[in-house]
Amino acid sequence: MGTKFKINLDDCTGCGACEDACPDVFKVVDEKSTVNNELVDKNIDACKEAKASCPDQAIVSV
Repeated sequence: MGTKFKINLDDCTGCGACEDACPDVFKVVDEKSTVNNELVDKNIDACKEAKASCPDQAIVSV
């Protein structure tokens, strides 16, 4: 598997910007974002856009 992402839950405010950019991978659940790393490689460009669009900089590559 290639790139993976994680959400820094201490920084995430659940704004939904990542879900707007890449709804196949990012979902806001209980006011925090979640990431489905199994779908990242198939949606890598949208994932990178989601990371860049996060106003809290809560998405990190791992």
